[in-house]
Amino acid sequence: MDVKRFLSGALCAVLLLALCPAAAADAPREISSAEELSLLRDTPDGDFVLTADIDMTGVDWQPIAFSGTLDGGGHTIYNLTVTSLGADRAETVDGNDKTYDTALTGFFSVLDGAAIRNLSLRGVSIAVDTPENVFAGTLAGFASPGTALENVSVFDARMVLTETCQREPEDEHDRCIAGVGGLVGFGGGTYTNCTVESTLVFSDESVASLRCEQFLGGILSCGNATLTGCAAAIDGYAACRGYAHNGGLVGMFYQYDKAVDVGTISGCSVTGKITFFEDNADRRAYCEAFAGELLTWTNITECTADFRRNEIYDYSAAVKPEKCDAPSYADTVVAGSCEAFGYTEHTCAVCGYSYRDAFTPPQHTPGEWTETKAATESEDGEEVLRCALCGAEIETRAMPKHVSGDWMTVTAPAYDREGLRQRFCADCGVLLGEESIPMLVAASGIEGLPDALTLHYKDTVTLEAVVTPEGASDKTVRWYSSDINIASVDPSTGEVRALSRGETVLTCVSGDGFVTKEVPVSVDYTVGQWLIKILLFGWAWY
Repeated sequence: MDVKRFLSGALCAVLLLALCPAAAADAPREISSAEELSLLRDTPDGDFVLTADIDMTGVDWQPIAFSGTLDGGGHTIYNLTVTSLGADRAETVDGNDKTYDTALTGFFSVLDGAAIRNLSLRGVSIAVDTPENVFAGTLAGFASPGTALENVSVFDARMVLTETCQREPEDEHDRCIAGVGGLVGFGGGTYTNCTVESTLVFSDESVASLRCEQFLGGILSCGNATLTGCAAAIDGYAACRGYAHNGGLVGMFYQYDKAVDVGTISGCSVTGKITFFEDNADRRAYCEAFAGELLTWTNITECTADFRRNEIYDYSAAVKPEKCDAPSYADTVVAGSCEAFGYTEHTCAVCGYSYRDAFTPPQHTPGEWTETKAATESEDGEEVLRCALCGAEIETRAMPKHVSGDWMTVTAPAYDREGLRQRFCADCGVLLGEESIPMLVAASGIEGLPDALTLHYKDTVTLEAVVTPEGASDKTVRWYSSDINIASVDPSTGEVRALSRGETVLTCVSGDGFVTKEVPVSVDYTVGQWLIKILLFGWAWY
């Protein structure tokens, strides 16, 4: 039986050793800084989780392709700036199924079957000028049909895409294609409970004869995706000299990949406006609240909109957020709060347009440290620092156990009151304990002394006095002689010396002064001493 138990235990240990490394390998890799975001680039098919808000100030972010899983953990990547195209490209199509080799930009260039959830982007600035076919999105330039986005939020995004294609068209169907989306540029996938607040600006500076295909959407600029419970707050601007496709959610909804089912739009909301022009004799001028153009019919259900289609016809003026030619901005720094980001707001003194950047993370105001568990002489304690405004816990730290010092008398006891003594921690000085000191017990009597004492000249005797009661606080006595010429007494030891013939009184006083006792003393000569005195001095001496 013992052998069987041993073998069973050994087998369990082997299994645990085999499984533990696998379990550790399956755990998502943690990211808590801008530097660690490079892990996404190094392992594009990996599993990652954010463990902190990440400030991208000063980072020249290069878009990357990603096919793994990223859980934002409810955290925010903020102050993201992108000014370049990603190294990866994708094949996109226009409404005539013509394919284009397309450049891409965004936080990711390509999401290929990736899963992104519980992530926020705040203060995104994307500004790209390019002569290439291009799609841009705050999160990604392109998303494959297998991509899943859930609880992804974008706040205060400002994207400016300028298309500068200068080639001459090869034929009448030759186009330049470009789009900007509040979340994704081109593609598909499923977008669930995603929120985007963005300013999207598209400028067509291409050769006019190319008649650029332009797409702009609050969530997706062009593609076939399923949007559920998404919300877009859009401030869109598009100057197009070809064909404009603008939508509060999707610029053009299109089943570009016939192998993928047509997506649906349900439970979504749109607020804001899109200001645009389409400088093209063959005008289409698509601009609608949900989907600018439904090239593929889809179900749009239970959606709400407070949206304005603002088409303009002055093709000479740039279409941009600023309403003036020479904006003059004044800056206001707004401090963050316990739960809200701080930021700098730039407001044009001429036209009133404003935007925000330079975000700072929410920050609590530290209050006082509060003890939650008292330290003892055997166990550490604990204290917590909370926000003085909202009460949120900021930090917890241990309080080291106390080191006991010696007892110290604070109030000495007296005969009419108790005393007090205390003991403090030798490290921090906190009071560890206190106790009363019993009231002093007064002497009530002195025993052990003779009623009277008879001595001969030059005799020595020590008197032993006992103070009662036994529990008297002061057991000492003091001695005095009424005539030290007759008999002296040592004040502390009670040693009596007979010095001459006569009488005196010895007084014994208790140390506390409450009791006295007198002992009469007679000193006389012995017979021999008398004879000596008579022989030497005669009777007259007496």
